[in-house]
Amino acid sequence: MILMTLLLLAEGWIVAHRLLRKTHGHMLEALLSLPLGALINVFAIAVLSLLSIELNALSIIGSNLLIATLLLISVQPLYKTKSPIPSSEVTLKVPLIFTVVSCFILASSLVYAVSHTLLPTFHYDSTTNWNMRSKVSYERAEVIFDDSDTLVSKSQYPFLYHSLQITVNEFSPRWSDKSANGIHLLLTLSLLGALYVLLSHRGKSYGLIVMALIMGIPLLTLHSGQSYADITLIGFALVCLSALLEYRKEDDTRFLLLSGLMLCSAVWTKSDGLFFCYIPWVIVMSVILVRKSGSIAALRYPIGYSVLLSLSWPLFAIVKKLSLTPHGSSDSAFTLNLEAIPAFSKALFVTGSFGIYWYALLSILTGVFIGIKRGTIAVDNRYLITVLWGLIALAGYMGVYLLTSNAEYLIIGQSFDRQMLLPASLLTLSLSYTLIPRRL
Repeated sequence: MILMTLLLLAEGWIVAHRLLRKTHGHMLEALLSLPLGALINVFAIAVLSLLSIELNALSIIGSNLLIATLLLISVQPLYKTKSPIPSSEVTLKVPLIFTVVSCFILASSLVYAVSHTLLPTFHYDSTTNWNMRSKVSYERAEVIFDDSDTLVSKSQYPFLYHSLQITVNEFSPRWSDKSANGIHLLLTLSLLGALYVLLSHRGKSYGLIVMALIMGIPLLTLHSGQSYADITLIGFALVCLSALLEYRKEDDTRFLLLSGLMLCSAVWTKSDGLFFCYIPWVIVMSVILVRKSGSIAALRYPIGYSVLLSLSWPLFAIVKKLSLTPHGSSDSAFTLNLEAIPAFSKALFVTGSFGIYWYALLSILTGVFIGIKRGTIAVDNRYLITVLWGLIALAGYMGVYLLTSNAEYLIIGQSFDRQMLLPASLLTLSLSYTLIPRRL
């Protein structure tokens, strides 16, 4: 595990270092190393899969080096651009008690994450899909795309999650579940660490509070123990959104490309990434482009590159004749189940997976919209547009679970709760920027 992890870290750091050029600190570059290494690795595994080359240590290392070189070349156009002068940001002062409580929440989440990562995998979806698909692929030396042998379910899913687990186990004599979960714990910590560094530009206490608000969602804390891809998807989406917010603040196109790279990682992590990350991101960027109609020349490369790179997964799926949705055509077939409506409300407000989170979040959203209309609330217009991403994701999941056959999974409580973590965390991050005025 150690050797392959070091390879991923090294290639990811080189790309991050080349893109950011030390202007935003060594810590951010270091924390982005594994997320970028994971993206390089999934492309490496995809190339080997398309060429029907056996997955082993030598082929994976060679393919990783090739993809890392190509990605390094792709960031060169932005490397040569002049760095904008960072905009001044007010350091927010918050009461000490909030900082202490935030530290306690984050420490509790970390203890839970580490301890449960070391335990044997016991989640149903992991033993039939996530870790199981990785294990079978590792033993067969190929990524599994066929579930006809009933060994694996959802074998048509994107495979960044699986690729990472396969790669770190390559030098092991046998499959190690602890290594498989351990590398994803490191990935989660890297993504959350990068998010904190970006948030802390407004003050360390501010960053801690926002991180605690997100990680303090009861169900999200439970997922920090790994063996599900939902927290991996959320991590990539949050760093993607945070990088987009940084671009809005500094007008630095390198952050726009970083956002696009994290977007691509989300698309390759889970089917949700294509529909609830890629599509909303494109919509938000379209609005931004319309507003910047007089100065879009500098945005063409990072946006175009991000869009094309993210489309690599659906193109791969088409080549391999894979479904882009978890349950095939039934996911897009319209059907109204009236039982789903009370089940939807119960899942958000009653059963306890979110506590009071959605009560507070929807109340704040309502207050923001009313306040903006009446002119009674101060918002930062640079960031307001990004709230749209979370709202689109929320509306999208509502449509999926209220207007398709997926209503049955909502009614029996199988998957709806954990998927609602994505819009909840995205809206929290966007509002944390939007509701803070530029000057206090």
